[in-house]
Amino acid sequence: MTENKEAMKTRSSRKTYFLVYMMIFILITTVAIIKISGKELDQFAFKAVLVFSAALIIFTEIHRFRNFYEINHHSLIHSKGIFVKKTKRVDLLSVSDADSKQNPWQRLFDYGDVSVNLYSGGNAVPVKNINNPEKFVDFLEEKMGEKRTEEGGGGMKR
Repeated sequence: MTENKEAMKTRSSRKTYFLVYMMIFILITTVAIIKISGKELDQFAFKAVLVFSAALIIFTEIHRFRNFYEINHHSLIHSKGIFVKKTKRVDLLSVSDADSKQNPWQRLFDYGDVSVNLYSGGNAVPVKNINNPEKFVDFLEEKMGEKRTEEGGGGMKR
């Protein structure tokens, strides 16, 4: 999660894929133990493990990079996609509140989901599997407060 005083940017956490990475580690460790112990290992099985592991890592990174979230001074932005980008921009004045949700596994690894609710009662903006969801909510609420103060305190500043 990248943060400065003006904006916070984040993507889905790698912690979401912990079990996938654990499976890759176990596969590679098993192959290494078989190789070190001097037992025969079919070349097809060896290559299959390497290709499967590489494909899983590439798939998880593509999946992770599909979603990008940013809170800036004016809005919450959700960009989705890699080659074809779909961007949803929500003005901070239209956000009523935000809720974070973490199951026990997510609490253990400190990642989770945030639901950003709108005054219009329209679809909430889901922010999925990000690191430190409570910090994200706190930053969002801080920016919402700044925006409301700016708007309520004598008109719009430019």
